[in-house]
Amino acid sequence: MKSISNHFVLVLSLFFTAQLASAQVHTVRITLPKNAGMITEHARQVLANQITNRCDAKIVDGKTAELNIELVTETTATSESFRITGDGKPNIRITGSDENGLIYGIGKFLRSSRFDQGGFTPGTWRGSSAPAGKARGMYFASHFGNFYEAAPIDEVSQYVDELALWGVNYLVLYFPEFQFTGFDDVAAQQLLTRLKSIMHVAKANGMKVGLLQVANGSFKSTPKELLNIPVPDQLHRRGDFGVNLNPAIPEAHTALTRQWALLMDQFKDVGLDVIVYWPYDEGGCGCSECWPWGSRGFPKLSNDLSKISRDKYPGIQVVLSTWVFDTPEAGEWEGLSKYLQKDKGLVNYIMADAHEDFPRYPLDKGVPGGLPLLNFPEISMWGQAPWGGYGANPLTDRLQHLWNETENKLSGGFPYSEGIYEDINKVICSQLYWNGQRFTADIVREYIAFEFSPDVVDQVAKALEIFESNHDREHINTSAKEAFRLIEDAEQKLTPRVRKSWRWRILYLRALIDREMFATKGKLEGETLKNAFNELTAIYHAEHGHSMPIHPPVIQ
Repeated sequence: MKSISNHFVLVLSLFFTAQLASAQVHTVRITLPKNAGMITEHARQVLANQITNRCDAKIVDGKTAELNIELVTETTATSESFRITGDGKPNIRITGSDENGLIYGIGKFLRSSRFDQGGFTPGTWRGSSAPAGKARGMYFASHFGNFYEAAPIDEVSQYVDELALWGVNYLVLYFPEFQFTGFDDVAAQQLLTRLKSIMHVAKANGMKVGLLQVANGSFKSTPKELLNIPVPDQLHRRGDFGVNLNPAIPEAHTALTRQWALLMDQFKDVGLDVIVYWPYDEGGCGCSECWPWGSRGFPKLSNDLSKISRDKYPGIQVVLSTWVFDTPEAGEWEGLSKYLQKDKGLVNYIMADAHEDFPRYPLDKGVPGGLPLLNFPEISMWGQAPWGGYGANPLTDRLQHLWNETENKLSGGFPYSEGIYEDINKVICSQLYWNGQRFTADIVREYIAFEFSPDVVDQVAKALEIFESNHDREHINTSAKEAFRLIEDAEQKLTPRVRKSWRWRILYLRALIDREMFATKGKLEGETLKNAFNELTAIYHAEHGHSMPIHPPVIQ
């Protein structure tokens, strides 16, 4: 009976494979509703680009196309949802409950499609889907000469387009005052122009945009008499570049509010939707009036700055981060709860996360102020240095563990990104925000099928498991050789376009680097490693990046 069953499954599989192959097309027509808005127009362009960039199919006008894809918006009670219908012979309809839902529906359609058989094989997934999390964000740490600060703006823009397809609906960026002397610094204006360009692309994808800023951070030209008193730092996690102000000093408070108003004005042609206030690393003041910072100086200053933001951008959302509330004796969690019991001020969300496990306070005792809770997964830095220096850093099991700890109490989050090497981790987080019942391993398999080929899912998924088991650079074991073999075998099944893509190259290079480091017992030496690190540097555009967060190791 077992052999008959297996034979039936094989026949059924071959039948569906044949059906998919027969559905392959080389011409596609994409239609829009009348009076389509800016986001819908952009969604059509993203869909067209994805098809033509991944295969040899053409986008055509008129009625002669082998496949017609109709993009529609029909308002429903569930915002940002989508529905995919049609037999694919030759019509498919992607319907969004709004323009955002249309983008996410396009993403789901593309992820069930194939691009590796010469033409375009349209996706077979049909049904409806709606997001659970409201704030499915991403934080680009745009500093230190990393990808977001150094890569050609077209590459960053395309990356924003691609993240939107996975359901990302918020993007926050960082203006690092500590790198500049002031707003009139030429380098500062260049970065501000860049940040606004990225925000414009994000808004074209229906995202809300904003800033993540250190509440009491300032420029490197700050007068010394206005600087903060260093905060206690027993765990050595609270960074300080020496330009944090003490808001208890009237002149410093005035300088901070004036600087904040000027920062808000820099984005008036874009429009800001959200502000995330950051307490530590950078940030903080340990003077008697501000300490404990997380429950005294920080929420008070954040509220003062938010009044300015609300005046300039009515309706802007405020997120208060609790990052590095790690010193129990300071009682910052308890203190912040008491502070917000008296006055929630203008705060809309509390953000929580940590270097290790998720903080227990908001899970066991409730979120301060009874506010919605967001997370801040550390998808970039955890467990390796330099961050991303060895290629892709998939954290499938770790992110599943952290998600399970949050007990379905999250309304979303903003993963912390230093570059593109943690692309898989971004996708895992965004899809968990969409549907928290999914397993991270399942999300990774969907990613592999879409970005590489359905034919290599098992091999690449196994290799990624090995990557994570060898995440610690000092404990790479013999499994690294198996991972490299799996990646090499999978590569033979990929199209030339995929093999050349940066997503594949950072996986391939990770496998190669791990194999070499196992062979050299961790020593960074030899031409193979040198060439691999040089290629990663070029992919990241990290030639002038800071050595710790971005630049791969340098071998002379």
